[in-house]
Parts: sequence; C-alpha cells; structure tokens
Amino acid sequence: MKILVLGNSNLFQKKVYPGLKKIKNIDIEIASRRKVEKNFKIKKSYNSYNKAINKTTAKIVYISLINSMHFYWALKSLKKNKHVIIDKPFTINYDQTQKLIELASLKNLFLSEAIVFHKHKRFIKLFSKIDFKKPIRVISKFHIPRLNYKNFRNFNKYGGGCFNDMSAYASYLIYLLFKKNNYLITSKRKKDKKKVIDYFKIQAKSKDVKLDASFMFNSSYKNEMTIYNKYKKYSIDLVFSPPIDKLLHLEVSKNNTKKIYKEYFKNQNIFYTYFKDIFKIIRQNKYNHFYKEIETIAKITKKIS
Repeated sequence: MKILVLGNSNLFQKKVYPGLKKIKNIDIEIASRRKVEKNFKIKKSYNSYNKAINKTTAKIVYISLINSMHFYWALKSLKKNKHVIIDKPFTINYDQTQKLIELASLKNLFLSEAIVFHKHKRFIKLFSKIDFKKPIRVISKFHIPRLNYKNFRNFNKYGGGCFNDMSAYASYLIYLLFKKNNYLITSKRKKDKKKVIDYFKIQAKSKDVKLDASFMFNSSYKNEMTIYNKYKKYSIDLVFSPPIDKLLHLEVSKNNTKKIYKEYFKNQNIFYTYFKDIFKIIRQNKYNHFYKEIETIAKITKKIS
C-alpha cells in the first residue's frame, strides 16, 4: 500500500503520520513546501503538489492543505484516478462536494472526509448506552482560544472562519444523533470585525432527541459533550479531538446525586483505526455508502449554513 500526502500540516505531523506509520507495509510519500520532520519515515518527497500527483504511483492521495485548496487538489487527484481522502472540511460549499462525488462515482474511486472522532472506543461506548427511542438532551461545545494572527483560519479567502473549520463536527453529530428521523433545525452565526465567522450554534430537535451545540473561536477552551436522559447524565471531554497519547474517561452520574462513576479507556490513535478501516474498504472496491454519507453530510451543512 502506498499513499501520497499533499501538505505537511500540524494535523499530519501530530496525528495522521503516527496513525499511518502503524499500518503494516505502507509507503508514505509527501508533497510539502516546508521541511518534513527528520525522524519521519518518508519513502519519497516532492516540493510541488502538481509534480507529486503527476509522478507518484500511489493509488491514494490524502489532502492536508488549507481549506480553500481542498476542492482543487481533490479534483485534480480524482482526474488522475486516485482514491481521495480529505481533511475536514471536505470542501467549502455544497456544489464543490457534489462535483467530487459525481467524478468519484463515475470513475469508481474512493472518497472520504477524515472525520474520526466518532470512531473512538469511548464515543462508541457512550452511544451504546443511550436509548435513542426515549427522550434525551445533548449539549455539546467546541470552543478554542485565539489563533495566531497569521493562521489561515482567520481569513475568508483561505476558507477560514469557525463555520468552515468546525461545521463538519456539527453535521456529523446531527447525522449520528438523528439518523433517518425527521428533525427541525435552527442555527445562528456571528462574524468578527473582519467579517470572518467566529461563532455559530445549532439547535436540532426530533420527537425524542434534542441537540444544543456551539462552536467558537477566540474563547476559553471547551471540547465536551453531555447527554441527559430521564435517569442519568453521561459526559465526555476532548470529544472532537481526542488525543492519541492520553487516558480518557466517560463519566456517568445519576440525576440529582453527586456520585460519579468513571469508565477509563486506553490510548487510541483513531487515525490508525480510520486508515485500517479505509484501506480494507478500498481493497473491497465498494464505495457507494461513502458517496451517500458525504452527500448527506453536505446537505446537513448546507441546511445549517
């Protein structure tokens, strides 16, 4: 198995590469405009994205570039008959997403957005404890401190802003909570002085499930989710970006009591879990489910935009 990575982002360095290197018999190539870590085992390096796509023999391209570049390089990779995986956000609008799905489907190529938070064993265990046919309330927050002023996320021209950068989390959360059930949704957004969206919140409600979620730049750090049912409260922290080297826990408490039960979970590199599943699917050559999932997520994102 060989994979070409376009970009040398912080995410690639901290989570994607550690996940990939655990895969047996994998060759990693990279196209980067900045130096790659010396201790990284890279089979081949390119200093041009275009040159890399034209010369590589890798069948899979992983795109880890600034948001505004995702669509262009994904389209170029698909035209070169490459399977494509893209960091979130998949693209920055619905029309771009549709074009990628249409081309991937036409060429029978794999296509995926690298959203992985729901693959963590702790998240899976949390959802296994919830009866979604009975009333529940979900409250979730992902707020981050002020970014460096040069960070591309601070600029609309680079696909920045809180909505572009975090709406994938909101959309996947809605997708996982409501499945095929009918639901109503409202949303609110706020822009900073530079007219960049730095805050948005959503409320979604079906017969039995109610979701309140907020996402924010320039705030104190919060990354949490709590689920309430009639009798208990379930809470997890670091929900959307679980670290690969930290013991995590799920808190369970009965309503109106101070007693808390904690269930602990061993370190898990969820990018390794993700890639292991993805490579198996690529070998099986069955991708229709992923096209439908990406389109559904895109429709949800459009709905809350």
